[in-house]
Amino acid sequence: MSNDPQKKPDKNENPYRAIGLVSAIGTDLALCVLGGVYLGKWIDGEFGTTPIFLMIGLLVGLGVGIYSMMLLIKKFM
Repeated sequence: MSNDPQKKPDKNENPYRAIGLVSAIGTDLALCVLGGVYLGKWIDGEFGTTPIFLMIGLLVGLGVGIYSMMLLIKKFM
């Protein structure tokens, strides 16, 4: 950032915007993974299968979380 008073700061230089992005990524990823785990655990309880749907839910939640994280970063850039 230069000391030129007439230059407007770039919208991506705001530190609060970066903090918000990191918070949104962390929250979004955690909620997607936890949602997948809980859904998989519930399905395991319904069908009597022990860890299979839990692991599938974990992987699906992680995939959805990563995809959502990529969309957030793309919107930020």
